[in-house]
Amino acid sequence: MDWTVWAIAGGAAAVLIPLALYYLPAHTKIVIDTPTSTARAEMRLLWGLGPPIIARALPKRAHGNPLAAFNDAARIGHALMTPGIADAAYVALKSLSDLNARAVRVDLLLNFGDPSKDRVVQTAIQAALAVAPARLRESVAIAKSEAPGAELGAQIELNASPARLSSIYARFKNSRPAREFRRRLTHRRKPGKKGASEVRV
Repeated sequence: MDWTVWAIAGGAAAVLIPLALYYLPAHTKIVIDTPTSTARAEMRLLWGLGPPIIARALPKRAHGNPLAAFNDAARIGHALMTPGIADAAYVALKSLSDLNARAVRVDLLLNFGDPSKDRVVQTAIQAALAVAPARLRESVAIAKSEAPGAELGAQIELNASPARLSSIYARFKNSRPAREFRRRLTHRRKPGKKGASEVRV
Protein backbone atom coordinates (compact mmCIF):
# COMPACT_ATOMS: atom_id res chain seq x y z
CA MET A 1 0.00 0.00 0.00
CA ASP A 2 2.82 2.38 0.93
CA TRP A 3 4.50 1.78 -2.42
CA THR A 4 1.27 2.62 -4.22
CA VAL A 5 0.95 5.92 -2.37
CA TRP A 6 4.55 6.81 -3.09
CA ALA A 7 4.16 5.85 -6.74
CA ILE A 8 1.09 8.09 -7.07
CA ALA A 9 2.83 10.94 -5.25
CA GLY A 10 5.90 10.57 -7.46
CA GLY A 11 3.80 10.52 -10.61
CA ALA A 12 1.90 13.61 -9.51
CA ALA A 13 5.15 15.44 -8.73
CA ALA A 14 6.59 14.47 -12.11
CA VAL A 15 3.60 16.14 -13.79
CA LEU A 16 3.05 19.12 -11.48
CA ILE A 17 6.64 20.32 -11.17
CA PRO A 18 7.15 20.88 -14.94
CA LEU A 19 3.70 22.52 -15.12
CA ALA A 20 4.61 24.84 -12.25
CA LEU A 21 7.89 25.77 -13.93
CA TYR A 22 6.04 26.53 -17.18
CA TYR A 23 3.04 28.40 -15.80
CA LEU A 24 4.44 30.28 -12.78
CA PRO A 25 6.22 33.63 -13.28
CA ALA A 26 9.92 33.72 -14.07
CA HIS A 27 12.32 36.63 -13.80
CA THR A 28 12.97 37.25 -17.50
CA LYS A 29 15.31 39.39 -19.56
CA ILE A 30 14.64 39.55 -23.31
CA VAL A 31 17.63 40.64 -25.39
CA ILE A 32 17.59 41.40 -29.13
CA ASP A 33 20.69 42.67 -30.95
CA THR A 34 20.92 42.16 -34.71
CA PRO A 35 24.60 43.26 -34.98
CA THR A 36 25.50 40.15 -32.92
CA SER A 37 22.65 37.88 -34.12
CA THR A 38 21.16 37.80 -30.64
CA ALA A 39 17.50 37.10 -29.90
CA ARG A 40 16.93 35.28 -26.64
CA ALA A 41 15.00 35.23 -23.38
CA GLU A 42 17.03 34.58 -20.23
CA MET A 43 14.67 33.20 -17.59
CA ARG A 44 15.18 32.31 -13.96
CA LEU A 45 12.12 30.27 -13.06
CA LEU A 46 9.82 30.55 -10.02
CA TRP A 47 10.06 34.33 -9.50
CA GLY A 48 13.84 34.19 -9.85
CA LEU A 49 14.32 31.48 -7.22
CA GLY A 50 14.39 28.51 -9.60
CA PRO A 51 16.87 27.26 -12.19
CA PRO A 52 17.93 29.46 -15.13
CA ILE A 53 17.02 28.61 -18.72
CA ILE A 54 17.63 30.35 -22.04
CA ALA A 55 15.17 30.31 -24.95
CA ARG A 56 16.68 31.36 -28.28
CA ALA A 57 14.91 32.61 -31.40
CA LEU A 58 18.17 32.48 -33.40
CA PRO A 59 20.71 29.63 -33.52
CA LYS A 60 23.50 29.87 -30.95
CA ARG A 61 26.10 29.15 -33.64
CA ALA A 62 25.30 32.49 -35.32
CA HIS A 63 25.83 34.50 -32.12
CA GLY A 64 28.54 37.14 -32.36
CA ASN A 65 28.21 37.76 -36.07
CA PRO A 66 26.00 40.43 -37.69
CA LEU A 67 22.61 39.20 -38.92
CA ALA A 68 23.35 39.17 -42.65
CA ALA A 69 19.82 40.00 -43.85
CA PHE A 70 19.82 43.22 -41.79
CA ASN A 71 22.99 44.38 -43.56
CA ASP A 72 21.35 43.99 -46.97
CA ALA A 73 19.74 47.43 -47.35
CA ALA A 74 17.45 46.42 -50.22
CA ARG A 75 16.22 43.24 -48.53
CA ILE A 76 15.69 44.60 -45.00
CA GLY A 77 14.12 47.77 -46.40
CA HIS A 78 11.61 45.71 -48.37
CA ALA A 79 10.91 43.56 -45.31
CA LEU A 80 10.42 46.46 -42.90
CA MET A 81 7.95 48.03 -45.32
CA THR A 82 5.66 45.00 -44.96
CA PRO A 83 2.12 46.35 -44.44
CA GLY A 84 1.06 45.92 -40.83
CA ILE A 85 4.42 44.76 -39.43
CA ALA A 86 4.77 47.86 -37.24
CA ASP A 87 1.30 47.30 -35.78
CA ALA A 88 1.95 43.60 -35.12
CA ALA A 89 5.26 44.41 -33.44
CA TYR A 90 3.59 47.10 -31.34
CA VAL A 91 0.89 44.68 -30.14
CA ALA A 92 3.60 42.22 -29.05
CA LEU A 93 5.64 44.95 -27.35
CA LYS A 94 2.59 46.34 -25.53
CA SER A 95 1.62 42.83 -24.40
CA LEU A 96 5.05 42.49 -22.80
CA SER A 97 4.93 45.99 -21.31
CA ASP A 98 1.48 45.27 -19.82
CA LEU A 99 3.03 42.45 -17.76
CA ASN A 100 4.42 45.15 -15.42
CA ALA A 101 7.75 45.20 -17.21
CA ARG A 102 10.44 46.90 -15.13
CA ALA A 103 12.41 48.05 -18.17
CA VAL A 104 11.61 48.36 -21.86
CA ARG A 105 14.04 49.73 -24.41
CA VAL A 106 13.89 49.37 -28.22
CA ASP A 107 16.30 51.05 -30.65
CA LEU A 108 15.99 50.88 -34.44
CA LEU A 109 18.65 52.35 -36.73
CA LEU A 110 17.80 52.71 -40.43
CA ASN A 111 19.76 53.45 -43.59
CA PHE A 112 18.22 52.06 -46.77
CA GLY A 113 20.13 54.39 -49.06
CA ASP A 114 16.82 56.10 -49.88
CA PRO A 115 15.47 58.74 -47.46
CA SER A 116 11.89 58.15 -48.66
CA LYS A 117 12.05 54.49 -47.60
CA ASP A 118 13.52 55.48 -44.23
CA ARG A 119 10.62 57.88 -43.72
CA VAL A 120 8.03 55.25 -44.70
CA VAL A 121 9.26 52.85 -42.00
CA GLN A 122 9.68 55.61 -39.41
CA THR A 123 6.18 56.96 -40.10
CA ALA A 124 4.63 53.49 -39.83
CA ILE A 125 6.28 52.95 -36.44
CA GLN A 126 5.23 56.37 -35.16
CA ALA A 127 1.67 55.74 -36.32
CA ALA A 128 1.56 52.44 -34.44
CA LEU A 129 2.90 54.15 -31.30
CA ALA A 130 0.50 57.09 -31.54
CA VAL A 131 -1.99 55.52 -29.13
CA ALA A 132 0.62 53.92 -26.87
CA PRO A 133 1.08 55.02 -23.24
CA ALA A 134 3.73 57.72 -22.88
CA ARG A 135 6.10 55.35 -21.06
CA LEU A 136 6.02 52.93 -23.97
CA ARG A 137 6.36 55.64 -26.63
CA GLU A 138 9.43 57.02 -24.90
CA SER A 139 11.04 53.58 -24.76
CA VAL A 140 11.24 53.32 -28.59
CA ALA A 141 13.92 55.28 -30.44
CA ILE A 142 14.45 55.51 -34.22
CA ALA A 143 17.63 56.99 -35.66
CA LYS A 144 19.85 57.04 -38.73
CA SER A 145 22.34 54.21 -39.10
CA GLU A 146 25.84 54.95 -40.37
CA ALA A 147 26.09 51.58 -42.14
CA PRO A 148 23.64 50.51 -44.87
CA GLY A 149 20.74 48.35 -43.70
CA ALA A 150 19.15 48.31 -40.27
CA GLU A 151 20.06 47.55 -36.67
CA LEU A 152 17.51 46.46 -34.08
CA GLY A 153 18.31 46.35 -30.38
CA ALA A 154 15.95 45.69 -27.48
CA GLN A 155 16.09 44.89 -23.78
CA ILE A 156 12.99 44.05 -21.77
CA GLU A 157 12.93 42.94 -18.13
CA LEU A 158 9.79 41.53 -16.54
CA ASN A 159 8.28 38.74 -14.47
CA ALA A 160 6.20 36.45 -16.67
CA SER A 161 5.63 32.74 -17.04
CA PRO A 162 7.25 30.90 -19.94
CA ALA A 163 3.71 29.98 -21.02
CA ARG A 164 2.66 33.65 -21.28
CA LEU A 165 5.82 34.64 -23.14
CA SER A 166 5.43 31.71 -25.53
CA SER A 167 1.84 32.76 -26.23
CA ILE A 168 2.83 36.36 -27.03
CA TYR A 169 5.68 35.23 -29.28
CA ALA A 170 3.53 32.66 -31.10
CA ARG A 171 0.77 35.23 -31.72
CA PHE A 172 3.28 37.66 -33.26
CA LYS A 173 5.18 35.00 -35.21
CA ASN A 174 2.00 33.55 -36.73
CA SER A 175 0.44 36.90 -37.63
CA ARG A 176 0.10 37.62 -41.34
CA PRO A 177 2.50 40.62 -41.32
CA ALA A 178 5.19 38.62 -39.48
CA ARG A 179 4.89 35.72 -41.92
CA GLU A 180 5.20 38.13 -44.86
CA PHE A 181 8.13 39.87 -43.16
CA ARG A 182 9.99 36.55 -42.84
CA ARG A 183 9.21 35.69 -46.46
CA ARG A 184 10.66 38.98 -47.69
CA LEU A 185 13.66 38.64 -45.41
CA THR A 186 14.62 35.26 -46.84
CA HIS A 187 14.51 36.41 -50.47
CA ARG A 188 17.22 38.60 -51.89
CA ARG A 189 15.90 41.71 -53.60
CA LYS A 190 17.50 43.65 -56.43
CA PRO A 191 18.45 47.18 -55.27
CA GLY A 192 16.65 48.86 -58.17
CA LYS A 193 13.32 47.11 -57.66
CA LYS A 194 10.57 49.41 -56.38
CA GLY A 195 8.39 48.47 -53.44
CA ALA A 196 7.62 51.55 -51.36
CA SER A 197 4.34 52.25 -53.15
CA GLU A 198 2.71 49.14 -51.68
CA VAL A 199 3.13 50.31 -48.10
CA ARG A 200 0.03 51.53 -46.32
CA VAL A 201 0.51 53.73 -43.26
